[in-house]
Amino acid sequence: MSTTFPFTYPRRWALSTGMKLIRWARRPGPTTETRRRKSAARQQARLREYAREQRVRELRERDIARYLSQVRPYI
Repeated sequence: MSTTFPFTYPRRWALSTGMKLIRWARRPGPTTETRRRKSAARQQARLREYAREQRVRELRERDIARYLSQVRPYI
């Protein structure tokens, strides 16, 4: 058995990982269109979250009003 055999796989893995990292680092930067699309998606997500919060708030207030209308006569 060769003395270099146990080190071959880790070395190969490190080299391939390093090449992948280099390729990733050299990828092209985001275009204006990509930035615009991402910011629009974020804006839509914010609006959806706000609408959801409003809906939850309205349902909560409706449930509280319903509960009080049923309980108030007995207070």
